[in-house]
Amino acid sequence: MNRPQLFTFDGQARSGKGTIVHAVKRSLQARNIKTMLIDAGQVFRVLVVSAHEHGVDVDSPESIDQFLSDEKMLHETTDLVKKVYHMDHAERDALLYTNEVGANSAKFGARPLAQDFKDNLVRKWLHDASDEGYRVVLMDGRALEEVGVQLESEGFCDFRAGFYFVSDPRIGARRTLGYYDVPYDKLTDEQRREVDDFTDQIIERNRADSERERQPIVPPVGATTYKLPDFDMEITGNERQMAIIDTSADVTIQQMTGPIVAMFDKISDL
Repeated sequence: MNRPQLFTFDGQARSGKGTIVHAVKRSLQARNIKTMLIDAGQVFRVLVVSAHEHGVDVDSPESIDQFLSDEKMLHETTDLVKKVYHMDHAERDALLYTNEVGANSAKFGARPLAQDFKDNLVRKWLHDASDEGYRVVLMDGRALEEVGVQLESEGFCDFRAGFYFVSDPRIGARRTLGYYDVPYDKLTDEQRREVDDFTDQIIERNRADSERERQPIVPPVGATTYKLPDFDMEITGNERQMAIIDTSADVTIQQMTGPIVAMFDKISDL
């Protein structure tokens, strides 16, 4: 059984990694490279929605753990993960990508049982990728260096490279809210309040994720930092490569995604 090559897209909240990984997927598929995208981070958002449907107090770690220990509830959550996968983009975003779900997903990410649930789903998806002949798996999520190393050691994949994205929280907030092309000081008072509130949420999400006991979100040690749109990294040889990518510059989506897509175009052995 051929093992797929794994590339992870990790890092801070609202740093642009989701936009970039989808651009890479589209580019690889356009070259007829069979590519699977695993959105590991989305699993925690689905857990939040499922917990809400079951009346779980998401501010209580004990209630979250009780929910995560209930096999019936986890089975229903797995079914919801499958349902979300088949939703159109707008429906999925309306369900999962609200500020409230984003904030509460960090509470689930801090629970070891939630990490186990996510990791077991990822193992299944990687096994399916091998069975179905996928050459490349792109994984979007958080704390993925540790996960990628573990999955490779278990024989599920060849972990080729990991990209850890960072961004100024205010830039991330403006970009997410659709104000990336408007300088902060040119926004209306109402828009600035909106950006400020979202910036505070991003800062708190990053703090909680970096301080959690299980799979904390931390940058790879010793990795080179690149600041988009300047990017000259090459993936060569068999040694795993890690990079920190700063997306804080005020650039267009094309300028943000283009350099990463171009790097994948140069990998000769995909």
